[in-house]
Amino acid sequence: MTATEIPEAFPETVWASRGWFVGSGTAALVTARLTALQAENVIEAWIRTDSRGHGQDTVFDARWRAGGNVKVRARLILSDDPQEGGSLWQLTARAERAWDWAWPSPLALFTPGDTMPAISDQPRGALFGEVCQLPLDTALRGHLREVAQCPWSIAVLVHESHRTYPVMSSLAALPPGLLGRVLEYRVTGNQRQAVNRFLHPTGVKLPPRGAVIVPSHPPRPGISLKDLEVRDDVAVDPAPLLAAVLQYTAAPWPATPTALALVQELHGTWALDTDTERLEQATAALQRKDRQLKALTTDRDTWRSIATTRETNLKYAALAIQDAGSREQTALKRLRDTEQRLADLTAATGASALTAVAEAAERRRGQAEQDVEAAEEILDMQNTEILRLRARLAAAGTPAAPPLPSATPPVPGSWEELVHQAQRDLTRIVLADITHTTAPLRGHPLEQVWIRRTWQTLRTLNAYAEATTEHGPQLLPHLAAYLRWPDASDLIPATRHAPGESESLTTSSRLRATRTFPVPRTIDPSGRMFMSEHIRIGSGRPPAPRLHLHDDTHGRTRQIHIGYIGPHLP
Repeated sequence: MTATEIPEAFPETVWASRGWFVGSGTAALVTARLTALQAENVIEAWIRTDSRGHGQDTVFDARWRAGGNVKVRARLILSDDPQEGGSLWQLTARAERAWDWAWPSPLALFTPGDTMPAISDQPRGALFGEVCQLPLDTALRGHLREVAQCPWSIAVLVHESHRTYPVMSSLAALPPGLLGRVLEYRVTGNQRQAVNRFLHPTGVKLPPRGAVIVPSHPPRPGISLKDLEVRDDVAVDPAPLLAAVLQYTAAPWPATPTALALVQELHGTWALDTDTERLEQATAALQRKDRQLKALTTDRDTWRSIATTRETNLKYAALAIQDAGSREQTALKRLRDTEQRLADLTAATGASALTAVAEAAERRRGQAEQDVEAAEEILDMQNTEILRLRARLAAAGTPAAPPLPSATPPVPGSWEELVHQAQRDLTRIVLADITHTTAPLRGHPLEQVWIRRTWQTLRTLNAYAEATTEHGPQLLPHLAAYLRWPDASDLIPATRHAPGESESLTTSSRLRATRTFPVPRTIDPSGRMFMSEHIRIGSGRPPAPRLHLHDDTHGRTRQIHIGYIGPHLP
């Protein structure tokens, strides 16, 4: 039972109730009672504590065995109230297995035989173990409302057409463990109509000469309204009423948060364990921790080995990327040479020979571009796998492992979907209008690859903005630092990131103008800013798309402003 998971019912192992001891000197009577029971070996041990975190309360803890060899731990809390002429009691008992109502009632063990407590928060309420009369009509509704809202007892209303003396209990044959949990009320002929008016909203009524169990609030699961009514003449044959009460007793008992807190406190502060029990508990705790430690160590070693293997594969993939880039440069150089030779041979050779040479050069260039794209795809997959392995490795090294990362959101299928998902999910990204700038990319064979890489780039930028806000610029001063950060939650290959442009470009007013995009005036009073930082979305020959950005994560907006997504700018 935790603070976040509060059950609506008592555990099956718990017996709990509360009420009033009428009169003074209750603590002394209970002390004498427990002393006598220990001398008779009915209980094994008990202890009394005064003012134990309950104001002026007196707390009694007792331990005994029920049903032969079932350990029972119980706690009685007494709160004296001289103005009311008695003591409020709260009794909680917990057994090692489900409670058996054939066992003696904990209330009978704690209280002297000639002293019976009352229900409710009023010291003059109904008495357990006796046949109680309902008050007059003026107080009847209030009394029944209090009985219906009481979670620790069952109220049974029995109708009698005329009063007989002495009043005999219809529930005398109930199991002894229900003492302190069941109240029996007698309803005279004139009161039945008033009782049924009160019961009408609940859907049950008191039959003539029959009986009814007052429904609890909330209702108990598995109990229908017809199970609460007994239409037989109870005075002639109480067996149907006893069967109905036992069936109702078998359903879960509703509990208040206060009562459940007492159950938890009984478990957490119990001090009457024997030396053998304490040794067994300590041994079991050590064994549990040892098993947990071994399991965590095994998981850690396994995932560390996997991570090492994957990191090696990633290094090979990075080398493949570098090799593919070198081949691309070589192919481009050969293409330029071929084009130059083609220009030189134009006057001396026929068009068909030139066409063949050009087609061969184009095929070599196309193959180089395909190699680069394939290597980029391998790098993306390895990048995703490394993120998953980091999370698993971190989980394996903590006592309470966090859940593994869930599947990433679906990749947008179009540039319009990308804009919509970014505006909805990426709160740290401000995306410019890319309707026109992405037009040259539409319909290209690699369009879906570029959309996926753009989406992963935006997710990485959003994660970087959130991380640098949380951890500060000292740890993550810029995007390049985040791409090298071991705890990054989203990642793109660092080889795609360019922090700035070349000096020749930044000093050219014409080229700077092509990379100047709108921003909020809170960033720049002119409403525009030169964005040299960019990320490579595609490789090879044009369009070779790029994404240009302005990093304002340490500025006023704490966001990243995307000024351009489209073909490589001149």
